[in-house]
Amino acid sequence: MNGIKMSDCKFYVDEEARTVVCVIPNKLGEHRFTKNMVSDFVEDNFRFNDFDMMFCLDYDWADKALKMPSSFIGKAVCAPEDEWNEETGRMIAFSRAKDKCYRSFFKRANHLIQSLDRRLGDMITKFNDFGLKLENKREALRTKIEERVGATVDAE
Repeated sequence: MNGIKMSDCKFYVDEEARTVVCVIPNKLGEHRFTKNMVSDFVEDNFRFNDFDMMFCLDYDWADKALKMPSSFIGKAVCAPEDEWNEETGRMIAFSRAKDKCYRSFFKRANHLIQSLDRRLGDMITKFNDFGLKLENKREALRTKIEERVGATVDAE
C-alpha cells in the first residue's frame, strides 16, 4: 500500500480561528492515493498467475465496493488554553486525515475479503457435495454389481 506523506497533502491554516485542516486528495501528480488504494490491494493480493479471484464477485458490486471517497479531511483546533503552533496543528490534522483514509481502506478491504470468503466457502461446499454424490453413485453401482454377480467387487 502506498504511503501518504504530509508533503502530498493540502493544508488550510486559519491562525485567527486557531485551526489547521489537512486534505488528502484523490490524486496528486504521480502519486495515487485514496481512489486506487483498494484496487491496488486487490491487484497485489487477489491475482495469481493470470488467475483472478475477483471472478467470485459480482463485478457491479465490486466496482462500487472498491471505490473510496475522493479525499479525506482531518482538522486540528487549538484549545484556548494551549499555545498556537502551526506545525503541531499540521501534524495533528494530517494524522487525523490519514487515519480516516486508512480506516476507510481497511473497512472496504475487509468487506471484500469477507465477501470472497463467503463465496469461496459456498464453492467449497458445492464441490464437496459433488464429491459426495460421486462417491454415493460409485457405492450404489458397486452394490448393484455385487448383487448381480453375487460376489464382492474390489474398490479401486
